[in-house]
Amino acid sequence: MPKQPTTKRPPRAPELIDRTHRTTGINLPADVWELLNRVAFERAKKYGGRPSVSALIVEMVQRHRKELEKELGG
Repeated sequence: MPKQPTTKRPPRAPELIDRTHRTTGINLPADVWELLNRVAFERAKKYGGRPSVSALIVEMVQRHRKELEKELGG
C-alpha cells in the first residue's frame, strides 16, 4: 500500500497531562455538522489519522479561548 504524502499537521491545542475528557451530545444544525464533518475528513486525508469533529471543535475553541473567556468577564 503506498504511503500518504507527509505534510505539516495543523496546529494542535496544547495538551495538558492531567486533562480530563467528558463525553457529550450536542445539537447542531445539519449544515454546521456537515461542514465540520467534511473538514475533519479533509484534514484526515491531508495529514493522516482519523477524522475527528471533536478534535476540530477543541482546536477552534482553543483558538478563540480568550474571546470566550472575555464574555464570562462581562
